[in-house]
Amino acid sequence: MRFIYHPLAGAPTLSLEDKAYTHIYLSRRTLATEQLALRNLKDDNLYFYKPLSVQKHSAKLELVSAQAQPMRPTQGAHLIWAIISTKSIEKVLPYLNQMGVLKISFFMAQFSQRSEGLDKAKLERFERILIASCEQCGRSDLMPLEVLTDLKSALEIYPQAGVLDFGGHAQSLEPQKGVIIGPEGGFSQMERELFKDGKIFSPSRLIMTSEGAALFSATLALKP
Repeated sequence: MRFIYHPLAGAPTLSLEDKAYTHIYLSRRTLATEQLALRNLKDDNLYFYKPLSVQKHSAKLELVSAQAQPMRPTQGAHLIWAIISTKSIEKVLPYLNQMGVLKISFFMAQFSQRSEGLDKAKLERFERILIASCEQCGRSDLMPLEVLTDLKSALEIYPQAGVLDFGGHAQSLEPQKGVIIGPEGGFSQMERELFKDGKIFSPSRLIMTSEGAALFSATLALKP
């Protein structure tokens, strides 16, 4: 763990409770006198706190210093990803975060499972997964997530995005401008009509799962 997330990190004093407290003082057996590094994932500061008191279920901390230590991606990909199984998204989300993906925009494709719509509860769970990933890898910003209506809306909002699909003719994509990824069943013929004149990129003759395509797209921004 590179730091501890706390939404109020930067305040003169704060309390550490619940899972954070359990992990730091029970699981990791951190000394009650040890200084702790915290981030709020809103700014690039690393905040250092000393414990004022460590009780049975909570600890009160006092701010000692703050250092600007940005650890955010600048050349990552923007994934525009058709909704697939929630469990499949959760499985790869930490890796996409660690690989420096700038943003993920989800949309409901024609072949998406309608029962897998992303509601507030699911998005909050995704955010908790991203926070834990940031704590492990050191990333100082929380990856933005958004939900779009459908592919047509995605193309209207991000007209410069490229599409990952078979039969592509583009030599390369600009991952920062958006990479559109289909669901497990691929794109429908109606959806292909929407982007037939755009940038269509076919990585290989191999068939990839939707989450495999997301991981592949994330690597495009890592190339020098």
